[in-house]
Amino acid sequence: MKVTLLPGDTATHEQSARILQHITNHWVSCCVYAAAKLNIADLLATGPQSITSLAGATATHPPSLYRLLRLLAANDLFEEISPEIFDNTAASTALISDIKGGMKEFVLAELGEFYLPWGNLVDSIRTGKTAFDEYYGGNLWDFYKTHQAEGLNFMKAMTNLTQFSEGAILERYDFSAFSTITDVGGGNGALLMAILKRTPEARGIVFDEPYVVKETAHLIAADPKVKDRCATAGGNFFVEVPAGADAYVIKYILHDWSDEDAIRILSNCSRAMKKDSKILVIDGVVPEGNAPHASKLMDMNMLALTGGRERTAAEFESIFLRSGLRLTRVIDLSISEVSIVEGKKV
Repeated sequence: MKVTLLPGDTATHEQSARILQHITNHWVSCCVYAAAKLNIADLLATGPQSITSLAGATATHPPSLYRLLRLLAANDLFEEISPEIFDNTAASTALISDIKGGMKEFVLAELGEFYLPWGNLVDSIRTGKTAFDEYYGGNLWDFYKTHQAEGLNFMKAMTNLTQFSEGAILERYDFSAFSTITDVGGGNGALLMAILKRTPEARGIVFDEPYVVKETAHLIAADPKVKDRCATAGGNFFVEVPAGADAYVIKYILHDWSDEDAIRILSNCSRAMKKDSKILVIDGVVPEGNAPHASKLMDMNMLALTGGRERTAAEFESIFLRSGLRLTRVIDLSISEVSIVEGKKV
């Protein structure tokens, strides 16, 4: 039932408590960042430890560290198994460093270099400008060129997000029809290598900036299951992409960019595609209506950080058509964070 209040009226406890919950969720997020920054889950990976031991290992104030972990334990992140003795929970193990599909690196980015720009979100809403650019005086990609430690962490975060979703992608899409697959903006090649392991007759190319694929080539060479079937190519997807593949995969790329920039990328893919090639955009797809959905959260993240956006199926169809492509279907996955938007040349 709709309840309307006017200035001077009194809010009910339930009304105010709902808003208070949203505020305090932010406090919990900050505590998760503190625990990740202090490597608490790593320290507990081998078993329970006392607050005294954890404080010594992290050079922190024991009573304050206890208050942090007490709050996180109340949210199922860590467990106080006996007075002032803590252990990991199933959830907190996702904060251990360098685990496949983990979230630690994403936490460090989102609540590290991204945190203060989010405080300028109101300005982004007013002007349409990117909060990150306004705060740092340059875009995200330039920032990482001069902040290499943060850039390396971000690359790991993106790899883990790929690993977080790759099972759902491989489960719902059959790549066996393709002899050659190009991963546009493929980073360290994690998704393409997983696809090639599932389709042993296929070959692939990881296409990204030259400095990125220089490192990717080492990872490919070290994997005996794909090293003879996977290559790298350096370049700029705003200029051109390798021609002649049966499939072009673009994962977590288009949502970083405005429609005009996304059309430039898609148009280059369209020109590179054969008549019967397919393009597979792996991004969030915003559903119609106002029900909660992960894509709506990521959409605001893109507004604040990159100037990009998540898109509805109709918006994908529009930018496809403007790029010489035809949307053929949207494939929902078993996770809500991403879908596969499939297309062909017009």
